[in-house]
Amino acid sequence: MNRREFMGTLSAAATLTAAEAQTKQFRKGICHVIFPADMPVEEQMKRARDAGFEGIELSMRERAPMITPETTAADAERLAAQARSIGIEITDIMTSILNTAPFTSPDPAIRDKGVGLIRKALELAPTLGAGALLVVPGRLGSGPRFEVGYEEAWKRSSDCIRQLVPFAEKQKVFLCAENIWSKFLVSPLDMRAFVDQFKSPWVGTYFDVGNIMQWGYPQDWILTLGQRIKRVHIKDYKLSQKSEQGRFVPLLEGDVDWKGVMAAFRQVNYSGWLIPEYGASNEPDHLRRVSEALSKIISM
Repeated sequence: MNRREFMGTLSAAATLTAAEAQTKQFRKGICHVIFPADMPVEEQMKRARDAGFEGIELSMRERAPMITPETTAADAERLAAQARSIGIEITDIMTSILNTAPFTSPDPAIRDKGVGLIRKALELAPTLGAGALLVVPGRLGSGPRFEVGYEEAWKRSSDCIRQLVPFAEKQKVFLCAENIWSKFLVSPLDMRAFVDQFKSPWVGTYFDVGNIMQWGYPQDWILTLGQRIKRVHIKDYKLSQKSEQGRFVPLLEGDVDWKGVMAAFRQVNYSGWLIPEYGASNEPDHLRRVSEALSKIISM
């Protein structure tokens, strides 16, 4: 090898190292909903790892195989040990069970139950190595049925989260608010103000790229929320050309401007998990295709 070839090799290696450093700003996770609901968690972890994911998002639900209100500290330690032996991390806990006791309920007893469920998840999270909880602050209604006004929903959900902040700080687990088409916190300014009122670094937001497309632009939300974003769900969305709702589609097949989204994440210095949230599919290579698409997005 002559000097010119040697210097060219060094230059290529330096370029590769820089590219790898940029890519490592983001980590590949996967939401457990991509697997059959009755699949053992250990098997989910193995399949996620084999498909190229570094982490998996689990849920607290009413029944196994997911985490439940009856999960003990010993159960959590066994689950964490399985994850370590498989070589995968638990990215966070999606508190789906909060649907049974929403913070915006008119019944104080139901709201108290919701606070208790999140407290239970906070107790388990450090043992599991899960640094965050996905928390839906509440909903204004169900479909066409109106249930609670925006201002009252804000007050009730704020009161509930405020009770949990000291324990979240003690546990060092982020409480991450996410809007899931609940007609609540529907602008980036609202979400930012909602998070900021708690004046705690342990209250942030779980940002869902695809969810925002129906009424906004994810780049705008990212730039507005900035460092408040603690976890990210990745979905693609196809807008309708008519005055009707669009639809979720496979990654890279929708209208999300992924280059713009990734540029926005880099601009606000977001560093951490990017977690596709797609349901189970009969396609045998579904998981692999999601993994490959996520890798392409991260490289943008």
